[in-house]
Amino acid sequence: MPEQNLKILNGWRIRGTGHSLRECSALIPTFNRYPQVIRLLEAIADLPDQPGEVVVVDGHAGGDLSARLQAWAQSKSLAFDLVYAQSDPGLTVQRNAGIDVSTGDYLYYFDDDTVPKPGYFSNILRVFERDRKREIGVVGACITNEMDKPVSLRWRLRLKLGLVPKDLPPMRYFHACTSLPRGFMKLFTGTIPVDIVAGGASAWRRDVFDTMRFSEYFQGYSQGEDVESSLRAGRDWKLVCCGDAHILHLHAPGGRPLKIDRGRMDVVNRYFIMKRFQPPNSLRYTTLFFLDVLFQIVMDLGYYLARPWQFTPLLRACGLVLGTLECMVNPPRYEEPPARRRYTLAGEPVPEQVTSRVKP
Repeated sequence: MPEQNLKILNGWRIRGTGHSLRECSALIPTFNRYPQVIRLLEAIADLPDQPGEVVVVDGHAGGDLSARLQAWAQSKSLAFDLVYAQSDPGLTVQRNAGIDVSTGDYLYYFDDDTVPKPGYFSNILRVFERDRKREIGVVGACITNEMDKPVSLRWRLRLKLGLVPKDLPPMRYFHACTSLPRGFMKLFTGTIPVDIVAGGASAWRRDVFDTMRFSEYFQGYSQGEDVESSLRAGRDWKLVCCGDAHILHLHAPGGRPLKIDRGRMDVVNRYFIMKRFQPPNSLRYTTLFFLDVLFQIVMDLGYYLARPWQFTPLLRACGLVLGTLECMVNPPRYEEPPARRRYTLAGEPVPEQVTSRVKP
């Protein structure tokens, strides 16, 4: 029986021709980024390997994205179902809503300012299908325009000072809540084991969400939510990165927090993640964490003193200080509620294949 007291999300579904990968659902949380969403939809519609449905979860209640998407869809002959759902704002809230209104066995999450390349869906699907033991729960993609980049001075010093281990592979996690950026990665083929995937360039087996949802501790911009969700999924599932699934991340300028807020989130959210996944006797990691934050503050103040007409480094340093004080005085805490279905799309029944998998 479907669960009761589900929140009904306003929205609609436009049926496609069905000539697509029916087991794959593309999920796009967005907030006031109409041009980026249309660009992403155009890219997906041009792929030789299209998903069975594309779900756009809109957190901007006052916008006109619904009407614009309907007009766009009417000008196309889409192979996939196009679904629009309006939810409360917040990246993790919208990702959780997407779980419930989608129907595919494999959920491909996209940032709205990304563009997948041909073979993206089929190459990731192949990884899941070849996993006969069903041990792989999450497959990350290669964000090719963020890979193999020159190492910044900040990162060279962090490695030199031992704040981050020199032998730490990219997409692996260190218990002081650090990991190497994708710029350290080289292009490869096949799959490699990882601890962390990019939230907006990854695919999840639906079964993962039998026991977890994306944490709604992370609000708004949700800095670090992909690290936390990856580590939590990694308790029960294997995570890999597929070197043959390529995607571009074309950073949109809007929708990002002020630097002082970003600096605060960098500390508070990292601290929350570190404590949640820290092993016993972890004084060493806690010490390294705060030394790393101190290093970041010193670096930002140094950049500001070198160019005092640019206030961005100073604002970020102030945010880092505020975040550090908050961790010491009022450490972040959050207890995850049991995983359950919470949403349904207006006018649609709860899909049986989804209902049967979700535990009350």
